[in-house]
Amino acid sequence: MSLGVRGRLFVVSVALILVVGLTSGAYLENQLRRLLMARIETELHRHALTARELFRSLNDWSTPATIDPLADRLSQAASARVTVIAQNGTVLGDSALTVEQVRQLDNHGSRPEVVAALASGRGVARRFSATLRTDMLYVAVPLARGDALAVVRAATPLDEIEPVVNQLRVLLGVAGLLGLAIAVFMSGLASHFLSRTLRSLVERASAMAAGARQQRIAVATTDEIGGLAGSLNRMAEDLEQAVTTLATERDRFAAVLEGLADAILALDAEQRIILVNRAALTLLDLTEPPLGRTLLETIRVPVLQDLVAQAQDGTPSTTEFDLPTATTRRVLASVTPQQLTGSSVIVLHDVTELRRLETIRRDFVTNVSHELRTPVSVIRANAETLLLSPLEDAAETREFLEALLRQADRLARIVADLLELAQIEAEQYQLHLEPVLIAPAVQRALEVVDQDRKAKGLSVDLAVPPGLSAQADADALDQIILNLLDNAVKYMLADGHLAIRGSVEPGHVRIEVADDGPGIAPHNRDRIFERFYRVDTGRSRHEGGTGLGLAIVKHLVLAMHGEVGVEAATPRGSIFWVTLPLPT
Repeated sequence: MSLGVRGRLFVVSVALILVVGLTSGAYLENQLRRLLMARIETELHRHALTARELFRSLNDWSTPATIDPLADRLSQAASARVTVIAQNGTVLGDSALTVEQVRQLDNHGSRPEVVAALASGRGVARRFSATLRTDMLYVAVPLARGDALAVVRAATPLDEIEPVVNQLRVLLGVAGLLGLAIAVFMSGLASHFLSRTLRSLVERASAMAAGARQQRIAVATTDEIGGLAGSLNRMAEDLEQAVTTLATERDRFAAVLEGLADAILALDAEQRIILVNRAALTLLDLTEPPLGRTLLETIRVPVLQDLVAQAQDGTPSTTEFDLPTATTRRVLASVTPQQLTGSSVIVLHDVTELRRLETIRRDFVTNVSHELRTPVSVIRANAETLLLSPLEDAAETREFLEALLRQADRLARIVADLLELAQIEAEQYQLHLEPVLIAPAVQRALEVVDQDRKAKGLSVDLAVPPGLSAQADADALDQIILNLLDNAVKYMLADGHLAIRGSVEPGHVRIEVADDGPGIAPHNRDRIFERFYRVDTGRSRHEGGTGLGLAIVKHLVLAMHGEVGVEAATPRGSIFWVTLPLPT
């Protein structure tokens, strides 16, 4: 059972009163005993001196017959037991015994009071009397007559002290109970008023602790409690200011943390996650913050575990690894240790797109070098030939010049396609989106590739409804269809079949260019729309393509809010498809 402040004050007060009362009673009882003993001892000493003077006046005090009757009379007058003991220890008289009984007593020479009286002139002793069966107080003085020496001893029983002490004990008990009752009442009253003030102090302090920041304690006194109330008020003001500052800093930190594109995870000394931002949830494919979980439970990447272990040794570390999520991501991880707490902060930067662009850049530089090397080499070789050894044969000269012209045209097409692609990527290509009929665009593209198509003996199956239209740029749509048809005609085998289809699907228009050519392997389909990417490098250059046509198709389609792709045809060949929005 728990006592409140009032109960504790009351219990402490009662306990204090009891301790003081009992201690005072014990002290007074002890002092009373000492005073009574001192008084009795003084009276006995006086009785002994009086008896000594009377015994000196006797003519014969060497036998019990003359001494014992006088001892009896003295005992009755002094209300004390009187005993006369010879120097050799023989009892000569005793007021409590008859003469015959005196003669039968044992030797008293060894009694402490007798020894002390003979030695120093006064002997005092307190002990149990075997004769009277009670505690006795003995006072002895020496008695001398001539050469003879004896001891006169006065004694009284101590049982008369106990009634006096008991009476005092009763008086002290009554007075103590009365004082205790008064003290209990006063302490209860005082504890009530004090506890009421403290309860008010506690209630308001609890309200402040529960969040009532504006709550203040009324200071009604200038004593210690008033000082405590004032201190609590000042502490509440400081706490409110500190909480406001911390809340502002927390909101600012949270805003910065949530605004970061990098994933942030904070770990405690046991590698448990204590903080995570939104970017980390997105990167790790988490639906809710994994607070309280260990890093190993959240990210099962041994390289990252080793990195954190190094950081706990006080060494900041950085590494790059593949993150095994639903879509594998390339991540650059940095771990910074916190020396004071043993915790650490992990920063995960998604470099997947950066690494992909670096790969594309390297491939682009490599492919451009390869694409430009051939025409430049041919132009250089033919020009050097014409300069160093002028040809007299006009036909041979014309052949060299035609080769120069073809390679120059090829370089011009590559440069034009690169510039066009750069404009599209930089969003500098002007698009005018409007409803555009698809069938006329297909007809125009067929007219451009008609000569090459007929040269290969390719048949065309056209299935585009006349009224089919899409929200697109007319010039961009012409270029898209032309590039797809030109690409199909170049790579189809002789006497092949080409199909161009158009249809309306939910939310968009779908255009397909299908061929029964050699087809594209599955591992090449994801990269077929990259710059200069070729399935058959040698054959592609022989056909005269720049390697940029499909890349231009992709960027134009995306710029018009559409999609582009390729899939395998049955039983063989490929289907290039484009989707564009319906007219608005």
